[in-house]
Formats: sequence, structure tokens, C-alpha cells
Amino acid sequence: MRCLTSLALTLLALKATFALAPASNLPGQVAVCPAFSSELSSSEEKPCAKPCQSDENCTQGAKCCARACGLTCVAPLIVPAPKAGHCPAVQAAQPTQPCLESTECTRDEHCKNHKKCCFSHCAMRCLDPTAEEPLQ
Repeated sequence: MRCLTSLALTLLALKATFALAPASNLPGQVAVCPAFSSELSSSEEKPCAKPCQSDENCTQGAKCCARACGLTCVAPLIVPAPKAGHCPAVQAAQPTQPCLESTECTRDEHCKNHKKCCFSHCAMRCLDPTAEEPLQ
């Protein structure tokens, strides 16, 4: 009986620890502020419930995000961390030429290993990134 009680208490402690852990600590993912509409929603018509000045002012992994009422603590969106590097510069295909490539990705996480989802002549492909920023 003691063993079951110890196991239950350990599981509760782990659950509490993970609930309090910042969401940005997940490997390969980052926490970002969710987008908000410039139109006031019913929840944003009142003053900010948890005003803040930085993420450190927020608890339980919340982020300090801009809202219509000002800066407030909100639950973040968890998104894949961007892959390192930049898409290589490529020359777009001529409009008179048929596209012989097929799109294989829409986001970096669709690409294996370190490759990034980049425009390649006329389609989105998984390409090796470059260190230098592309020319604008």
C-alpha cells in the first residue's frame, strides 16, 4: 500500500512540475505570442487581467504579449523552432518555361535534418541553408 501511495505522490509531483515548466523549454519548439485582432473581443474590452512588462512577470509559462488593453500575460502558442541559416538565393524560372519541379514542403519542419523549405526556381523544395542573408 505504501508503494502505491508513494507512486501516486511522485506522479502528482511530476504533473505539477511539468505544469509549471515554461513552455519554451520544449526541445525543438519555441513559445510565441498568439496573434490578436485589432477588433476588441469581449475578453479584451475590460482592463488587462494580468498586466506585465516582460515574460518574467508572467507565471506558468505565459508570455507577456501586446493586446488591445496593453501588455498582458497570455498562454503562448508553441511552434517549431526556426531552423538555422537562410534559404539560398535562386533565380526564378522564366514565365514562358514550364515548371519541372514539384512542391515538397510548405514549412521548415516538413524538411528532414537541417534542410529548410525554400523557393527553388518555381516550387517550394527542401534545400541546404546558407549562412549569409539573402539579398533583397
